[in-house]
Amino acid sequence: MGLSHDSNKCKKLLEDNIDIDFFRAVFDPVRSELLIFISINGEMTIGGIAENFPQNRSVISRHLDFMSRFGIVQRRKEGREVYYKANNNFIVDKFEQTANNMKALMNLK
Repeated sequence: MGLSHDSNKCKKLLEDNIDIDFFRAVFDPVRSELLIFISINGEMTIGGIAENFPQNRSVISRHLDFMSRFGIVQRRKEGREVYYKANNNFIVDKFEQTANNMKALMNLK
């Protein structure tokens, strides 16, 4: 009984201190490839991005919209076109914050 309680307590502690959904969004195989591509190539339209991936444009668009909800990418609409770019500072800050939280949770210096 103690092990299950400790396990649940640990899980809750991690969930409270680490944005697990953010990392799931980043580390999905397609989304991580999209993030790397956009980081290297800069701001692009959905069409320009989709040309470089085997998935169709609607799939790429759904991935980009999902990433936008977590702040991983920023979107900007200009006329009929939607442009996406990596939100680099936010991503780095999120990783640093997570590393600091993990250090504190594990009592590391």
